[in-house]
Amino acid sequence: MFLSVLRHRATARNRGTGHVIARSLVPYSLLMIHETLHPESDPADRGRRSPTTESTLSAAIVATKALTIGFAIDAFVHANTPRLRGKAIRTRAVGYLGALFVVPVAWSLLPDRGRYPRALDLAVTVPLLLDAGGNALGLYDDAHIDDVVHLANAAIVSGVAGALFAPRVDERWQAALAGAGVAIAGASAWEVLEFGALKLGANGMNLTYQDTMVDILDGWVGAIAGAVFTLTRVPREREQRNRHGWRGVLGLRRERPPT
Repeated sequence: MFLSVLRHRATARNRGTGHVIARSLVPYSLLMIHETLHPESDPADRGRRSPTTESTLSAAIVATKALTIGFAIDAFVHANTPRLRGKAIRTRAVGYLGALFVVPVAWSLLPDRGRYPRALDLAVTVPLLLDAGGNALGLYDDAHIDDVVHLANAAIVSGVAGALFAPRVDERWQAALAGAGVAIAGASAWEVLEFGALKLGANGMNLTYQDTMVDILDGWVGAIAGAVFTLTRVPREREQRNRHGWRGVLGLRRERPPT
């Protein structure tokens, strides 16, 4: 979500001059900041991506989901091998497969859902792929993949929660703070669950005081990153937040991109 580089067609409407089209290759997060800082632009013109970008995102989603499913199947088949033993890998595999469908299912249940949120789906899928691939290839600890996954997950939860809170609060910093709080609470709950699993006899988790504290720190950093996303992405005025709702913040726009 925060590192994707997308080609964006930004259209600004000027009085009496029609449309001026500017193309730029910028980080997706900076694009979101630009849109928020220019609320005078036509909302219908925001967030439109070229067909090439849409196709690229779709291909990336298919590739990352296919790889994650492949690693999940490998986890089921080779759960008792030395490289995967003791990691509760089959439970993880079930989690991988279930989480892959969170965005598609949630989107399908929305009324008047409009364009599919490809960027959000890719942002949710990438941490799953990192976790699954890191365990399968034996890189989880050596490459600090655990830190990346904790940080990314907290950032996603914080950003999504902040978008949901934004239309319901007076100031957008309140939404950012609430979203970060949800992410931190979720990250803390995860550490409690890991501790409980350890006490119930799960082995191979390599839980230490330092590991737990680093995971909590990762959660805080991710939550702050998600809060920054909320602060820069949602409209400043509450009237605009109420009018546009939380959909546009997460890429759930009602209009479909031009073909």
